[in-house]
Amino acid sequence: MIVVEVSFQRRFPVTASPEQAFALVSDVYRSGSHFPGVDSLVRVDDAGLWRWVLAERGFGPIKMRARYQAIYESDAERRCVVWRPAANAGDMESHGSWQIEPAENGGAVLDFESRTVASIPGPRMMAGMIESFARDELSRLKSAYLEAIRKTLDGLESEG
Repeated sequence: MIVVEVSFQRRFPVTASPEQAFALVSDVYRSGSHFPGVDSLVRVDDAGLWRWVLAERGFGPIKMRARYQAIYESDAERRCVVWRPAANAGDMESHGSWQIEPAENGGAVLDFESRTVASIPGPRMMAGMIESFARDELSRLKSAYLEAIRKTLDGLESEG
């Protein structure tokens, strides 16, 4: 098993209001539907536990299909969403947060941070190739996710 850790941060403005932005990112199912390659996203309980299954990705003999569980908590007053791995999280652990602030010229600014630890089956002699692939793929998926969130929020009319 090869363990790969990827940290990812991005800050970006949107035209939607802070309230609209928070409503989207605090709704795990709605927000998660913006993530590329989600095969399944299921609410496990009312305490914020969600199970994710992502489509298999890879090249040649190297395959990665993430299955993991995370606990989500949101604070509407602070416009913040945080998540952390659940016990028995799966073959990937995800930690992260969204923080939404009003933008000076209207709209909102979103801060996204995440740290992902993926356990990928593969021979040690291929560790460098597997680590490179996993790091690039996880970063690409998160970039695409944030771009989809941005497009949705830029398509909403601001509440003024």
